[in-house]
Parts: sequence; C-alpha cells; structure tokens
Amino acid sequence: MDKVQLCQPVELVFVDPARFLRLSHERGAQSAEAMAALAVEEIVMRVSAAEAAWQAGELSRLSKVARSLVGLSREIGLATLADVASFVAEEATAGESAALAALVARLSRVSHCSVSAASELGHLRL
Repeated sequence: MDKVQLCQPVELVFVDPARFLRLSHERGAQSAEAMAALAVEEIVMRVSAAEAAWQAGELSRLSKVARSLVGLSREIGLATLADVASFVAEEATAGESAALAALVARLSRVSHCSVSAASELGHLRL
C-alpha cells in the first residue's frame, strides 16, 4: 500500500438532438436557440441550488429543485441529466444519505457535461 490511486469519474451524457430539431420546427430556429440558452442558464442555477440544499441538509428543498430539473432538462433534450435529477429527487425523499451524496456528486458532473454538450449542439444550424 505504498501508492494512493485517485479515480476521476467520467460521465457520458445523452443529448437528444431530435428534441432541438423539434423545438426549431415548433418555434423557429432563433426562438429555439434562445430558449435552449435560457434553459441552460436556468439548469446551471438549479444545480447550484440543489448543491446548496444538499450542503444545508434541506432534503425537501433538494427534492423540489431536482424535480424541477427533470422537466427542464427533458424539454431541451438533456436525457441523462433528467434521469440523474430524477434519481436525486427520489433519494432525497427516501433520505438515504450515502446514496444521495453519490447522486448529488453525479448530478454536478453530469450537469457540467450536459451543459457543454448542449452548448455544442446550439452551434449547429437547425
């Protein structure tokens, strides 16, 4: 046991580009891009709020914020983020602290990857 190994988790995220296209057809390309940009900003704020709720031990607020992330993420096609947020909401209600700690950490990682992926898709011409 002379060496300490550090593990760096890597998250693969699924982004539904068809959802972006659907938004573009429903609302027009400029409106869809603006909506996606606002949604990404809101996601960043809500993930921050979820982390703050976790750190404060406010599980009810954490559950509420995570549930709000589910709908917002699905709306713009961030499927993996929606799934993880759903798991966080469920565990916050159940109160299992070890699982919840891991899920909140995963929510942070997945949100970062999802926001990056959504930004890249936003540069595509719809």
